[in-house]
Amino acid sequence: MPEQPPAQLVAMLERLGLATAGQVARMGRRVRRLARDLPRFESVWVDALAQTRVLTPFQAAEINAGRGESLRIGPYVLCERLPTPCYVPCYRAIRLDSRETVRLAIIENAGPHVLAQLESLVGCVKRTSEDLPSPAGRGAGGEGLGSKENESSSRRANRPHPSHHPSPLPEGEGTVAYPPSPTPRPLSAITHASADGDRLFAAAPWVEGRTAAEWMVHHGRFPPEVVLEIARAMLAGLVELEQAGGICHGDVSASGLMLGDDGRVTLTMPGLRGIVRPEEGYAHADLLPEAYDSLAPERIAAGTPPNTAGDTYACGCVWWHLLCGRPPLAGGNSLAKLRAAHAAEICDVRRFAPEVPAALAGAIAACLQPEPSRRPESLAALAAMLGSPTRTGKEALADCLARAGRPAVRWTTTVRSVRKSNRTPLWLAGAVCCLATLVAVFWPFWHGRSGQLAVGNKEDSGFRVQGSESAISKSKIASHKSTNPSSLIAHPSSVVVPAAYQQEEKPPQDLVLPTEKPLAVESLDLRRGQCVRGPSGKRAMVLVPRNGLPVNQEDVRFENIDFVWRHNADDAEDRANEEPALVRLLVGRAEFRGCSFQAFGDGATLPAAIRWIHPASADELATTLPSGRVRITDCILHHVGAGLDCHTAGALGIEIINSLHLGAGALLRLDHCPKSDEPVALSLAQVTLRGGGPLWECLVLQVEDQPGEVTIQAAACVFAPGVGTPLLRLCGPREPRSLLSSIRWTGQGSLVTPNVAICAWRQPNGRQEALDEGSLSIAGLVRGAVGFAGEASRDPAASRTVRWQAPLQSANPPGIDPAPLPAPQR
Repeated sequence: MPEQPPAQLVAMLERLGLATAGQVARMGRRVRRLARDLPRFESVWVDALAQTRVLTPFQAAEINAGRGESLRIGPYVLCERLPTPCYVPCYRAIRLDSRETVRLAIIENAGPHVLAQLESLVGCVKRTSEDLPSPAGRGAGGEGLGSKENESSSRRANRPHPSHHPSPLPEGEGTVAYPPSPTPRPLSAITHASADGDRLFAAAPWVEGRTAAEWMVHHGRFPPEVVLEIARAMLAGLVELEQAGGICHGDVSASGLMLGDDGRVTLTMPGLRGIVRPEEGYAHADLLPEAYDSLAPERIAAGTPPNTAGDTYACGCVWWHLLCGRPPLAGGNSLAKLRAAHAAEICDVRRFAPEVPAALAGAIAACLQPEPSRRPESLAALAAMLGSPTRTGKEALADCLARAGRPAVRWTTTVRSVRKSNRTPLWLAGAVCCLATLVAVFWPFWHGRSGQLAVGNKEDSGFRVQGSESAISKSKIASHKSTNPSSLIAHPSSVVVPAAYQQEEKPPQDLVLPTEKPLAVESLDLRRGQCVRGPSGKRAMVLVPRNGLPVNQEDVRFENIDFVWRHNADDAEDRANEEPALVRLLVGRAEFRGCSFQAFGDGATLPAAIRWIHPASADELATTLPSGRVRITDCILHHVGAGLDCHTAGALGIEIINSLHLGAGALLRLDHCPKSDEPVALSLAQVTLRGGGPLWECLVLQVEDQPGEVTIQAAACVFAPGVGTPLLRLCGPREPRSLLSSIRWTGQGSLVTPNVAICAWRQPNGRQEALDEGSLSIAGLVRGAVGFAGEASRDPAASRTVRWQAPLQSANPPGIDPAPLPAPQR
């Protein structure tokens, strides 16, 4: 009697379009063989269908786990989970009505605005495809991205194996119907987006191949001539989006770069990350570290959405990665990777890959400029520096992928197998050994000779091939006097590398301070971009003047410096009108790493750790719209008034990482209500505020009609201000309730101790009133009791968090990590 399959399983498979009742019934003999004496459970039928490739392993696992219904989303059925991209679940799926294989991204719990943006992206992609020129003349040698020759070769390369693309078999048929492969293009853009209940999905054409990141895991870095061709092909697609649709890719990365065996280069799902994750930064450290490998620094500092400058920076990071075999940014976890991306300290690619062509090295240096304004103005301008893709480059890429994928021949294993065989004569085993030896000896000479002959037949001289001096001499890139981008793209061997990108700007020499005794100075002779430090990593103590050590050069970095301010009762009356400070910052950008700020004495007014005065002159404020950025990492602020006292104008970006504030005043203080063109972005990560406080204080003498936005991003921080001190404080004669709507708090894993008001208004007479928190936008901040390792002191280990009562996403304690902080002075 034939086995009867479970009716519920058959009904579900038919609803999903995975199998018919006849297909399941034909599994009866295999089910009996698998189950033997056990009952014919439903899972046995699922395993039988998986063994015959009617179901994929992923589908079988989901059905056995009771999640079979979730395999169907809209007109698609999921086949397997893909490892990339990292920011959204993505699957290989099949459209049931057309049997087309697609790459399907699923967005959970998204609002209607996300669907509207996805549909707008689909429409823009469709218009881009319609506006593309005819295939004739595209590329080099008449090889267009949509030519018939390329299309047919791609379909042959993309023809799937039954184990990769299973599909249901109609009744009575024994063959599998496979969907036609799409025409290869440099971009696999989203062509369909819709909603299925509370889930949104976005589909893009399926592209066969391996990601560049996957290839490098097994084979190391790419040859420079291959990276040059990959860069040209990437830019061909990105320029299409830029010129026709105005779309920013937003996720140019090695894990999203698909390489086909025939030399095709494809960027997957452009524009999706900017819709799913419009903001990036320390408050969004919920992805794997590799998801931040090509993130531009301004996206972390200011939370800006994806743009062309960010795509340009990402291209430089990807090419650096391909040439060096490792990401340009270090970091073992997501937070460390974000710090490295924010710092944007990437060395010259020629340090690890000295054989890189000058044009490619210059393009990478131009892309990796920390300031967006110093990068190429457009992707078309960047493409003009490298030229267009060539047939020779495509063949070189295909040959590189083929050689790497070819398994190595183990001659010794073969000889041992022949020798141990009982049927093999001794003379035959000896002959095989001799033949293996001869091949091993003469193989390098023959391979090198054949490589030279192959290079000699190539028409394109725009690549360097190792082992051929003549080819190297012919591959030097000539300069071109024309500045027309179209002429540069038409002639890839004649490219222009601006002199500013070729010449390396030598960094200024470090200013090394003595460490034998405290150094009492009124000022230091600083240079732009200079590092001020002690010798060989030792700490230096600087006794600062009463109104602070002046810093009048941009991008100065202080490392391992102990700033000390001492109260002097003799000159207190003479300088009563001066506001004391330890550092007087008179420029827009500076960095403090591993420093301490401490005041000694019993003065009535405690000094500010850093008083930021920018712009320093009224003339500069009248002619420009200034902006500033200060970074404080691994620092201690003890017995000071305010941590950062801002007397500034313009947009401010402040980043504080793994720092301890034990001062009596606010960590950040503003001297006026920010105007509409003066946004303030405060990024905090592993910051502990203990005693004193508040975190942010603003003097509001006049509330603007449209105040500037104040964005606070806090990740893994602990805020324990003093008794009666709020987290945010507004000071002024009038109640500034209208300012609350411009304050936005985001992040994750941060704690504030109980009974602490989030925001309060302090009047000139000292009276303080808590403001309604309902008008504040707060996310990622939890109230809970916090226990520290000891009493508040200069020793950072005493302020380590040892107990906390709040649910957090990570088991790591919030607050500071005492290890990299300055040790207490003895």
